[in-house]
Amino acid sequence: MSLEPPTEWHVATDEEFDSFLRDVDGSDGWNQCYKSADVNVWWQKSDVSAINEIKVQAIWKHIDMDQLYDVLHDSEYRRIWDKNALENDLIEQLDKNNDIGYYAAKCPPGITNRDFVNIRSWRTRDTEYIIMNHSVQHPSRPPKKGYVRANSIKTGYVLRRIPEGGVNIIYLTSTDPRGSIPSMLLNTVTQKLAPKILGRMEQACKEYGKWKSENNPDSKPWR
Repeated sequence: MSLEPPTEWHVATDEEFDSFLRDVDGSDGWNQCYKSADVNVWWQKSDVSAINEIKVQAIWKHIDMDQLYDVLHDSEYRRIWDKNALENDLIEQLDKNNDIGYYAAKCPPGITNRDFVNIRSWRTRDTEYIIMNHSVQHPSRPPKKGYVRANSIKTGYVLRRIPEGGVNIIYLTSTDPRGSIPSMLLNTVTQKLAPKILGRMEQACKEYGKWKSENNPDSKPWR
């Protein structure tokens, strides 16, 4: 049911960023499955995968938007705060706003680890930052033994500055992990895990300044 990742790619256009924004901000077809004081989670059926699309929105009043943007980009720090990250490497820098990377993730016992090859694109404006990705096939990273090559169909973040301070983050993902995991189980687990993932990210933001001051503080090639 899922589409195969393309073998050719291009840098993202403004039209593609705007299309992603429409998906993020749209309400048709979304079903809310979690709500707290500062986190909301929705799901909707995917047209191209048995795995539901997930959208998570959080308000972090004490997190600086620029610091969150750096945390999302910093692959070295990702290995610190993302306990599921086994590998997180740059394959090819296409230009200053687009790259292709490899990410390998640890799965629970009994489930084969997953990996991804994704093209990632980002756009920054005064009060809104976008980071989005989708999977591609790259000749330098064919599927390898011990992993199931998963497919990010459409995944990304929209960060919006809150005038009185803080950030509004929206995370949207449509991903096919492939393999033999029952889709019903995955859909249930994903909805429950999404708020916890953002919780770890929020904590990572709080600790990033100290970590970065001691680890290549002047290296932020995504800026």
